[in-house]
Amino acid sequence: MAEKVLLVDDDELMLRSYHRTLHRKFKLEVAMGGVQALQALERHGPFAVIVADMRMPGLSGLDVLQEAVRLAPETTRIMLTGDLDLHTAMDAVNQGRVFRFLTKPCRPEDLEAAIQAGIRQHQLMIAEQELLQQTLMGSLQMLTDLLSPLDPEALGQGRMLRDRAVLLARALRFEPEWDLETAALLLPIGRIALPPELLAKLKAGAPLDPRERTLLDQVPETGAQLLDNIPRLHEVARIVRYHAKGYDGSGHPADGVAAEALPMGARILKALNDFTHLERARRSRKVALEELALHCGQYDPRVLEALYAQFGTPAAAAVERACPVAELREGMILARDVHTLNGRPVLVAGLKLGPAHLVLLRDVVEILDLQEPVYVSHD
Repeated sequence: MAEKVLLVDDDELMLRSYHRTLHRKFKLEVAMGGVQALQALERHGPFAVIVADMRMPGLSGLDVLQEAVRLAPETTRIMLTGDLDLHTAMDAVNQGRVFRFLTKPCRPEDLEAAIQAGIRQHQLMIAEQELLQQTLMGSLQMLTDLLSPLDPEALGQGRMLRDRAVLLARALRFEPEWDLETAALLLPIGRIALPPELLAKLKAGAPLDPRERTLLDQVPETGAQLLDNIPRLHEVARIVRYHAKGYDGSGHPADGVAAEALPMGARILKALNDFTHLERARRSRKVALEELALHCGQYDPRVLEALYAQFGTPAAAAVERACPVAELREGMILARDVHTLNGRPVLVAGLKLGPAHLVLLRDVVEILDLQEPVYVSHD
């Protein structure tokens, strides 16, 4: 089996016996005592199952399983004990969230069966989490696709920003990828509260008066407040709230949060969002990176270094082709902006087409006059 199992006991002979009996059936790691167990969880995880002896000097099995809840919540926890009283059982269930108890001495076949059940429980938990994440991500993607025609310049860039954010996060070994992906998709969600005339001025690059500038500065906070109302999106809301704030504390919100106190996801999206806008405005990746360097204090140095490494080479020229709307397919990338014949923007270049975009374009063709053909490239 690919899933790893951690066995914890302070009795070396017992650990050797477990290993000798079970190592052909599971990918086993053993730890002598609680300290080694916590080190293994941090350095060698993830584990599908952890089996810990209750009575150990120093850190008890309950201490280890309680810490495992924090370090590895998806790991199934099994406790070995020689004297299971009611108080111990209650603590183990309430604090250690124990899946199963085994009494010592434990027969090898009973231990094997418990570990098998623990692995199945772990697989079920992971599958449920993935399903929930995929369902929520799909719903959020559809939301941004449907909203993108209202502000195509901003909301239409969500997929490209998300894809770039994933690349940068992996280069930085930043693990909460799901929060970052979701925040990238929903980054400009607060702009739906902006007046249409202000959006038109932003599109045209017209100067803003002080009141309009204040409204624009409030966009991250507005977006964060909208997302705070959705279960499981609290960290996503924090990233959105701080994505426009500089590493040096400049920008909004003006609450004194700066440097390492900023969410890592916000630091990544601050650099990426600025870079993406500059690249589009200057039509040059090289010039965009040079402009970022002029304001380097606004960016986490590690993020900026990773961004240079990832995007420092010239982008390969995309091979574009003309395509009628009827032949557009999901996954194609718009090589040029899409407009109606009277110049109204519909979708923005760089957008990866999803199902909602295809429906929108076909409806626009039916109702309005769309400039055809549409110029696309493949992903």
